[in-house]
Amino acid sequence: MYQQIKRDLLDRIARGDYEPDLPFVTQREICERYGVSMLTAARAITELQQEGALVSQRGRGTFVAPRRRDPSPPRRAMEAPPTITCVVPSLESGDVMDVLRGVQLTAATYGFATSIVDAEGSWDKQHDALSRAAHSAAVIIYPVDGRGDPGAVMALREVGVAVVFIDRYWPDTPNAAVVIDNEEIGYRLASRLIERGFQRIGTLWVETDCTSVRDRQSGHLRALRDHGLEIDAELLAMRDYLRLPDDQRRAILADAVSGADRPTGFVCSNGFVLERAISDALEMGLRIPEDLDFAGTDRKVGSQSSIPPLTAVTAILPHPVIGERAARIACEAAMAGAQPLKSVVVVRAEFQEREDSDLRISVTIANG
Repeated sequence: MYQQIKRDLLDRIARGDYEPDLPFVTQREICERYGVSMLTAARAITELQQEGALVSQRGRGTFVAPRRRDPSPPRRAMEAPPTITCVVPSLESGDVMDVLRGVQLTAATYGFATSIVDAEGSWDKQHDALSRAAHSAAVIIYPVDGRGDPGAVMALREVGVAVVFIDRYWPDTPNAAVVIDNEEIGYRLASRLIERGFQRIGTLWVETDCTSVRDRQSGHLRALRDHGLEIDAELLAMRDYLRLPDDQRRAILADAVSGADRPTGFVCSNGFVLERAISDALEMGLRIPEDLDFAGTDRKVGSQSSIPPLTAVTAILPHPVIGERAARIACEAAMAGAQPLKSVVVVRAEFQEREDSDLRISVTIANG
C-alpha cells in the first residue's frame, strides 16, 4: 500500500497539485484519504523524503522539494556489477578456499562481483544452485562427487550464461574446464614411493566418482605397470575411506603391515583422508614412517612452512592458479557474450619430499 501511495503522491507532485512553499499533506490526511494506518502513511512520507521528493523543515512541517531552475538529468542509481556465480562442493576445504581466492581476485580485475554457493557435498543442492544461476554473467562450477548434471548446464547455456568447470568436469558436457594434471600426480606419487623402496602401494580415497579421481587412479596404475609391480585390486579399491567403520579402516592398515611383502606405502587422495589414516595408524600403535608411510597432498610443506610435512612425497596443488585461469575464461566469455570454447586447460602440480623440509614430526604413544 505504501508503494501505491508513493506513486500517487509523486504523480500529484509532478502535476503541480502541491506547491513547494505550502505545507504538504499530513500523515493523518493520508490515512483518511487512502484508508491506511499511520505506520503506512509514515513509511510513504519517509521514503519520499529519502528520495528527495519532500523536505522536512523543523517547526514548520513537510514541503515539496524546490524545483531546480536548470534541472540536470536525474542521476542513475549505481548498477550492480555483473556477477560470476561459483558453485563449490564445500567451504570446509582449504583447497576450495584457495580456488575461490583466485576466482575473486581475477574476477574483480574484470569488474565482476563473485557470488559463492556451497553445495555441501549434495548433488541436489548443486542442481538447485545451477538452476538459480540464470541471472549470472557466468558460472564457475567445482562439481561435487557423483553423477553429472548436463541438463542444468545446458539450461544455463541456452540463456547465454557462460559455464566453466574447475578441477573436474563432466565428459558429456561441452564446456571449458581448468584442471590439475591429476594423472601426473597419481603417477609421480606412486613412482616416488616405489623408488623409495615400497614394493606394493595402496590408495585411500574419499571421493570415487569424478574425473580428477579417475585420472589420478589411471596415473597410479601406469606407474605400477612401468615399474613391473603387481596390480592388487584390493589395495587399489575405489572406496570412501572416511565413511568406512573403524574396524574396516583399521583392517586395511593392518593388512598393509602384515606378511613379508607387506605394502607399507599408501597414496591418500587428500588431506582429510591422510589425517584420518595417520590417526588410525597411531591408534593401532604403528610407527610412521617405520611401519607405514604415506604420499598425498598435504599442501603446506617445505622450508617456508610452519607445519611439519606428514607425507614422504607431497603434491602441492596449484588451486589459486586454476581459480585465476577459470575466472579469466569466464569473464572474457561473459564480456564477449559467448560461450567459452570447449577445452581443457591443464595446470601442473609441484612435488616435494619430506627431506626437503627442515621440520620433522615425532609422535609417541603412551600406553594407559
